[in-house]
Amino acid sequence: MNVEIFTLCDAATVSGGKLNILGSFDTIAAVAFPCQHPLCAIAIRIRFDLGEEGDHKFQVHFCDPDMRAVMKPMIQQASVQIPNERSQTVTHIWNLLGFELKGAGEYYFELKVDRETPCRLPLYVLQAGQQ
Repeated sequence: MNVEIFTLCDAATVSGGKLNILGSFDTIAAVAFPCQHPLCAIAIRIRFDLGEEGDHKFQVHFCDPDMRAVMKPMIQQASVQIPNERSQTVTHIWNLLGFELKGAGEYYFELKVDRETPCRLPLYVLQAGQQ
């Protein structure tokens, strides 16, 4: 298994088998806290090789700087079949319709595939005016 794409972005779609990503980012600046981030998306594309066929569970956890959950985990399942005897990709998008950020700091989106955690995305939340 290889995570090819795991990104936080303004929007994402899948069209004709292609993943379209708009505005990938890792930093938000807020004037005051707590603040709401109104809309964004998490996009993933994971490649599975021969021998990795079968059912897989994907989870994304969003944690604050103290590693407390900001929202419930986002969960998706997929059945991977490899008909071409090479590899197969799974693409998924989670649209996030608002979440609260209690303060500045390093937040994390953590991807779990089955029981593994192949990667984490930082989200740097700044007080407006900070560098």
